[in-house]
Amino acid sequence: MAKFESINSLYNLLKQARYPVSKQQIQDKLECSAASVERYLTELRDTYNLNIDYNRELNGYELQQTDDDIELPSHLFTTQEINALLLIDQIINNLEPGFLEKDTLALKEHLARIRNKFSGIDADDAIEQSANRIRMINIGKRAGNSKYLSLVTQAVLQGKQITIRYGGRSGNKSITEQMTADLPRTLSPQRLTHYRDNWYLDAWCHTQQALRTFAVERIGELELHKTPRKTLSHETLNAHYAQTFGIFGGEVKGIAKLKFTPHRSQWVAEEIWHKDQQGNSLDDGSYVLEIPYGSDIELIGDILKYGNDVEVLAPPELRDKVIDKISAMLEQYR
Repeated sequence: MAKFESINSLYNLLKQARYPVSKQQIQDKLECSAASVERYLTELRDTYNLNIDYNRELNGYELQQTDDDIELPSHLFTTQEINALLLIDQIINNLEPGFLEKDTLALKEHLARIRNKFSGIDADDAIEQSANRIRMINIGKRAGNSKYLSLVTQAVLQGKQITIRYGGRSGNKSITEQMTADLPRTLSPQRLTHYRDNWYLDAWCHTQQALRTFAVERIGELELHKTPRKTLSHETLNAHYAQTFGIFGGEVKGIAKLKFTPHRSQWVAEEIWHKDQQGNSLDDGSYVLEIPYGSDIELIGDILKYGNDVEVLAPPELRDKVIDKISAMLEQYR
């Protein structure tokens, strides 16, 4: 029996016993040695803060429980695990305020009571403390309608089709997409992506017969169906979405070669722009970063934000587009 299963079995044995349980009974139940019993008892006492006493008169171990004790789940949470779960809950709340708040409230309160038992912090204080001790700054998060985020999540996890009306922004749209912009479209949701403080849905569009990415806040109407989605393999999704820089996906059209100044290199050299990036530090302290890209719209925006701390070395067409943008900016300020 694996260690965790043994510890869990010992906990349940002690919890359900009406009388102290002898070491021999524990050995027989868990099919382990006396030394293992001692280790499991120590684990329950030290890691999970359970009060287990040895009754000399009855020659057995008993779990001391009070009216304030809570019922532990089948998984015995450690203090670190409880804090991690509370942290995850707070991160979710910061990513999208109110998202799953009602659904996770009971779990949050349960975890807070467990932490109270371990640390002596009041349950309500534990929840408030978690919220006030984690600071997340959302810059670039678009203010929009995210009321369908929960339904989108449900569709992704349950593998169901949805029909939406989508108010997409202007961009490089096909003729068919321009003609059908206001029509409802049926999707097979594949993945939910949180990117730069905003939520996106990667889905197979049955109207376009192709993979598309939708900004969740631009969804105007949504209907969840019982029809199973068309499921694409992870390899297919990664081939479309993970090969190039940014959110757009698609085929690799070029390798951007960017040279950063020695000052800016202190940060860029430690950043991950893409899983297949290549970086090289030069003798003068500057840093050359190479990343594959498809659509250059997002990439040009990222290049420009570094001002004169970066230079596009290649390819020539990307360099020319950046020069044109800079020239247009200069013209605007004359």
